[in-house]
Amino acid sequence: MRADVPNVPPVIDVEAELNHWRQQHAKGAMGPGSFGHFVPWIKFACDSLITHPRASDEERGEAFQRHYALQIMPRLTEAQAREFVQQVWDHVYVPSRIPSTDRPRLIA
Repeated sequence: MRADVPNVPPVIDVEAELNHWRQQHAKGAMGPGSFGHFVPWIKFACDSLITHPRASDEERGEAFQRHYALQIMPRLTEAQAREFVQQVWDHVYVPSRIPSTDRPRLIA
């Protein structure tokens, strides 16, 4: 992919993402914890793509680390939050034609 072209979908509907994951939680697909534990990570995942469309995976990883460090009493472990952000990104990209090799990966 060309460096001057963002590797994010042209539209990221944060409300649709929240609704999708709320439905998944209601089905029991996200474990027994409160849906509220996941909301900050859904918003982070969407916001990071919207505000930094040209960020590298390393930059996204650093942003994740900063965001996690700012959490007061995080309800998800760092590994759980990292895995969940990746799931949100994967879901955001479902309707896009962006090849999977050009999609962001949250590397540790």
